[in-house]
Amino acid sequence: MSTYYLRVETHNRTRKILIDMAYLAKHNNIRLPKYYYEEGLYLPYKLDSNSITERYKLTKDKIIKEDDDHYFFKFPFKHSQVVDTAV
Repeated sequence: MSTYYLRVETHNRTRKILIDMAYLAKHNNIRLPKYYYEEGLYLPYKLDSNSITERYKLTKDKIIKEDDDHYFFKFPFKHSQVVDTAV
């Protein structure tokens, strides 16, 4: 499995946040520490192998559960759809 990054664009720069890959592989959910959450976070993905890159935005309404330290988001893709290039 490749390493996936969430991205956020601020001040004409793209910042990357590493996804907890061990949790993703076991639970098929994105576990994000609360201190990393901010408006504009997204996961780049492709609908199929030849399509244009889309953005899956991690918004507050997509949180499926939370604990004291983390937000949890559904991961609604096949792993082959996620753009894993850390550019």
